[in-house]
Amino acid sequence: MKRPSGIVTVSIFEGGWLVGNIRGRNLFVNAGLPALAALLGGDTTGEFCSAVGFGSGTATPTVNDTSLTAPAYYKPVDSHSEDGNGSVTFNWSLTTADTGAQGITIAELALYGNQGAIGLPGANAPAPILARKTISPIAFTAGMSLSGTWTLTF
Repeated sequence: MKRPSGIVTVSIFEGGWLVGNIRGRNLFVNAGLPALAALLGGDTTGEFCSAVGFGSGTATPTVNDTSLTAPAYYKPVDSHSEDGNGSVTFNWSLTTADTGAQGITIAELALYGNQGAIGLPGANAPAPILARKTISPIAFTAGMSLSGTWTLTF
């Protein structure tokens, strides 16, 4: 089965200085496929990508993934843009204001819909998970920030 493919970029800042970059492919998971079908069918309630999650799990992504490993932190995506050729890019950030993420060793990222209208930001996971990516662990502390993009191509 052909599924959307994606590229994730992460820029890591400490004290306002860029200290690292990460770039790599993600996996669009099975739990995200019903959301795509619902969107094509005209049902938009909670089926669109609205959140990004930061978790501590290190297991390699599989198509059967349904969540991130706790401790985890979730927040709304900042914005998105479409290129008109079958790709959409989600912009996200994790800033010093996201104190709920401080202390988490971030080793995985995920995109989510929010069918249950979970209040964000926070530690409660929205659903469904759409895509997941593991990264080199980042011990998120006060004074750090992350920014990134997540591009899905259909």
